[in-house]
Parts: sequence; structure tokens; C-alpha cells
Amino acid sequence: MVFTTWQIGMDIQHESIRVVAVQRQRQGWQLRHWWQLPLPEGTFSDGLIMNTEALTKALVEWRKELPLRHQIRISFPGSRTLQRPVPAPDKRLSEPAREAYIASATARQLQMTSAQLCWDYLPSQDVADPHLIVAARQTDVAALLKSLAAIRLYPATVTPGASALPALVSPCRLEKCQYLVHQEQGHWLWSSNEPVPRWGWSDTNAIPTIFDLCQQLKTEPELVALSQVQSSPVPANILSLDAWRAFYRLQPPLPRNGSEFTVAIALAIGRVFS
Repeated sequence: MVFTTWQIGMDIQHESIRVVAVQRQRQGWQLRHWWQLPLPEGTFSDGLIMNTEALTKALVEWRKELPLRHQIRISFPGSRTLQRPVPAPDKRLSEPAREAYIASATARQLQMTSAQLCWDYLPSQDVADPHLIVAARQTDVAALLKSLAAIRLYPATVTPGASALPALVSPCRLEKCQYLVHQEQGHWLWSSNEPVPRWGWSDTNAIPTIFDLCQQLKTEPELVALSQVQSSPVPANILSLDAWRAFYRLQPPLPRNGSEFTVAIALAIGRVFS
């Protein structure tokens, strides 16, 4: 079966928007297109949109290039998301009742009302273990979605960038790694290679080097695959995370600094749409 829908990963950073469009073919993933759209300074601040007009202006012409059949997954800043464990609800409850319980328990932990939160959760593998809740402020998410809707962009998901990284494990042949790490300007994104991955965001002011991050994660450098937007080489005892290896067919020309698109690629291939 050939999937004709373009799956699009959009990674929004303060200085630019990085976008990758892919299609699933019989042989594997095919790159359809990539874009890097510059943003004026001040469009975002601390992960919050400050200049809606600048964002829509950067995207409006690009929007015209998309085919009718497309689905978009957009990154959301890790610094604006929270993770909390919440005791698993009684499985005898109906789905609406379970969701109401999780929303209420999460809101109590964060000292907010349920209406103030956008949230999702990863079910625990064991009934005795808590669910992992991922939450963001409703106003933060709504502001982004409203700006995109103004130019007829309706993302299928809004996803913390770090949580998308596990999609790269299999196509990039990184099964032996314990962690995948991507370094941006000023912060780290990381995810574990587990059936239910752990993931997170760390400030480089507090954790300046990859070796400091390995200590925090309690892992050995040899078990880490690293992608970094800076042009400096990956340390010799750390694996290189090349997200472009996920494709069986590439569409040249390719970006000069391919590592800037690591999260966008992970978002694009994270799910299959038909």
C-alpha cells in the first residue's frame, strides 16, 4: 500500500521554522520537501508567541505549496510543558470518567483548574504504576493554534519536540542506544529508548556539555546518540544521530546543516496517515 498523504513535521524555533514533508512508500520513507523559514527577532519569547502577524507572514506563502492531502505535526516548547505522574484510574470506570479523573488529578498537582490545561497521558504498563501526564497551559496552545488557523493550518498534533525523538530509533538503526539527544541553541532535548520512553528538556546554562547531561541521565556517553545544530563535531565516544538516515530516498538539494531538522524529521515520521 502506498500512502499519498504528505506527513509534515514542523519544528518552530525562535529564529526559524524548520519543516520536513515525507511520504511512506513500500521501500520506506521518502523525503518530499524541506523548508527553512526565517522568523523576525521577537516573534517568540521563552516559547510563547509574541508576534502573531510575523508568524503568519512567515508561513502564508509556504502554505500555498502544500498538497490537498497533508497532515502536520508541530513541536511545542519543552520549556512550556510539564510532566507529572498521576495514579492510574480504576479500569472499571468508563473512558469519560477516567479522563475526568486524570484531568482533575493533574490540575490539583499543578494548582490549576482543568480548563486551564491541555493535557495528554501515557498509560502505565503495569496497573500498579502511575500514568505519565504531559500538560501545557491552554492559553499557550490556543494562541499558537489560532495563529495557524488564520492561514488554514490545522495540525493533527502539537507535540513536545523531545517526545518525538523515539521515532528515529528504528529507521536510524539506533536500537543499542539508551538515549537520543538533540542540542539546540541554549537547550537539550533528550529521550530514552524504552517501550514507554522518558523524555525531557534541559537548559545548557545548567548543563553545559553532553557529558554533564550523561551524568544527569545516569548513562554512559557510548550509549548516547547526539545531534546538534552547532557545526562542532560530535565527541569521539558518542554516536552521531543523523536523522536523514531514516529515508531510503532523498530529494536534493539537502540543507547545509541537516542536524537542524532532526526534530522536524522525527515529527514527520512519527505516525503513518493514510
